[in-house]
Amino acid sequence: MTKMKKMVVLQLGRWHESPFHHIEVDSINFMKDLKGQKHLKYLSLRGISRITELPPSIAQLVNLQILDLKACHNLETLPVEIALLKKLTHLDASQCYLLESMPKGIEKLSELQVLKGFVVGNSNKSPRISDLAELKKLKRLSIHIGSEAVIQDEDFESLKYLEKVKCLKISWGVSSNSRYTDIVTTLPPRLEKLDLECFPQKKIIISIVHTSELRKLYIKGGKLKILTPFYKFFKVEILRLKYLNDMEVNPKYLPQIFPSLKYAEGKQVSKQSFEWPISVEDQVIKG
Repeated sequence: MTKMKKMVVLQLGRWHESPFHHIEVDSINFMKDLKGQKHLKYLSLRGISRITELPPSIAQLVNLQILDLKACHNLETLPVEIALLKKLTHLDASQCYLLESMPKGIEKLSELQVLKGFVVGNSNKSPRISDLAELKKLKRLSIHIGSEAVIQDEDFESLKYLEKVKCLKISWGVSSNSRYTDIVTTLPPRLEKLDLECFPQKKIIISIVHTSELRKLYIKGGKLKILTPFYKFFKVEILRLKYLNDMEVNPKYLPQIFPSLKYAEGKQVSKQSFEWPISVEDQVIKG
């Protein structure tokens, strides 16, 4: 690679999701050869095992726009030097389950349009959700809240400033702690898709924010019990519910909660599964 000085795209990781294709490295020494790649715009390490960290020399990839680290399951930390990649538009660190926090300064990557796998940890020194308000160009965002993280209302309040975000996913780590009981969630104003995973509350509490463009609502796992008929959800057309053992819902009443509903799918919701297209009068309920 040292001889290929004008390389623009480098795909080292997996290019599909099949678990049968395993890629493993002995160390991160191979990345030292990348520091001279001044023209590199796309770098994928997706799914490569035994990468525990990225070297500080990553900062020398001055033209890098896309960095794909998805499913690097051994990745434990990101270097603070990643904040020097000023042209970065896409950063995917989702499914990096050993990451406990984000490096300081990541909120200064002002060109970011896609940020997946933003981890909120329990350290006061790591970036918070509220810091993301600086990323004015964000269109897609996924956040993972660690099991030991402490979240305040003002953290979610800052999401209202992300005016270009259309897709938002928030997942919570498994915890028996009840500190999230009364958290109020604020949504980006132009949000079209909301995906909640392991939601820790019994009901969704959303502050008064204009979210009339919300079309898709996905909820998977967690303690959610009640689907309250918020007017903010009135444009939801597609609803997917999965693994919600505590939820009290009757599929035939879903149009009362979501008047624009066209399709609803439930899997293991209160011990039942259902599929409900709005165009069919009788819902299909599977025991």
